[in-house]
Amino acid sequence: MYNEKDLIKGIRQRDGRIMRYTYTEYYPMVLDYVQKNGGTYDDAADIFQEGMVVLYEKLQDTTLEWRSSLKTYLFAVCRNKWLMVLRKKRVRKTTRLDERDPIADDISIQKDIVVSEKNELMRKHFKTLGEDCQKILTLFFESTSLREIAEIMGFSEAYSKKKKFTCQKKLIEAVTADPIFNELKSYDKRG
Repeated sequence: MYNEKDLIKGIRQRDGRIMRYTYTEYYPMVLDYVQKNGGTYDDAADIFQEGMVVLYEKLQDTTLEWRSSLKTYLFAVCRNKWLMVLRKKRVRKTTRLDERDPIADDISIQKDIVVSEKNELMRKHFKTLGEDCQKILTLFFESTSLREIAEIMGFSEAYSKKKKFTCQKKLIEAVTADPIFNELKSYDKRG
């Protein structure tokens, strides 16, 4: 019904019709794969949703040139995410895990997944920071100067600099203390 260009545009814009179409057309293959490899309906739904997040984030790069169809890419992401889940559970053998799929094994897809997971981990711990820290770091990440941050926050420039450093340190410590962080580092080393 839709061509690749329409799908890419619709997903970038979070068009409800395109998102429903994508779910209707692509979810069954993910459900089938996950269930044949020891997962449940709920597992497949979670994996598909996470795959859509990776796809959406990837599509935000408007300079991106696709080497495969969205369907192939999304399936490869979901397949790799499910394999990550199985590795976490220490499941060694399932029905179809030994199949080699050059698209699914593509290092760039694995990197996309790791980037998405790191972003999610950062967002998770960012939300645990206090309101001032969240505001200061948001301004800093938006490339606001320390002088401007000081004015906005009603602090001196020196205090703003110290507060930004403290907030960054808290965020980094929280992220690196999370067990998921070490897991993601191990995936980084594989790529």
